Amino acid sequence: MELEAVLKRIAMIEKYEEEIRVAKEMLKGELENSAEFLQVTEEVKEVQNKKKQVKDAVLSSEPNQKLIADIKSNADEITTLREILSAELVQVFKEDDTDEIQDASGAKRKFKVSIRLMPKKNSGNYNQES
Repeated sequence: MELEAVLKRIAMIEKYEEEIRVAKEMLKGELENSAEFLQVTEEVKEVQNKKKQVKDAVLSSEPNQKLIADIKSNADEITTLREILSAELVQVFKEDDTDEIQDASGAKRKFKVSIRLMPKKNSGNYNQES
């Protein structure tokens, strides 16, 4: 694979992303110029505020606060475990050249290694040394 093809594809993606951004801004402008849309938006805000007040009242009880804390704790633990698992699976992929493992029950499980191109930084160069 030639670098030229990669650079061409990146340029095409960036061009389409810019076209999408411009089109979304135009649509947003159209919505902001619609009196009916603005009126309905205000009505929705009022209903959403009422919904939030009722929700906050329900969730403020002590049993519900405990459930919320448990959910947050478990979610944090899952995030940590997933980060560790991801590093371990990359290691398995590098060492064993496979995208499959066997789980505790003996079932084969496939995994996917994913690569993403990071967005451009506005200032500086990625290759600068500190």
